Amino acid sequence: MEVRQEVLDIFQKVWTKLQALPQASPLELGAFFVLILFVATFLFLILLSCIHCCCCGKPKYQGSRVQPLHPV
Repeated sequence: MEVRQEVLDIFQKVWTKLQALPQASPLELGAFFVLILFVATFLFLILLSCIHCCCCGKPKYQGSRVQPLHPV
């Protein structure tokens, strides 16, 4: 239950910051938007990698079979 309480505390702090955002300084607004852009980019790249792995049926690397030229 400690982890759940910690997560709830973090969400409460974020919610408080979001409510104070309209009165924030330009520096705080810029930092907030950079953070949001970073998180959005990270999630978008994860989504793209999942789509690429799941939907592209071709394996990237295929092992080659080496056979001798003359039977020994």
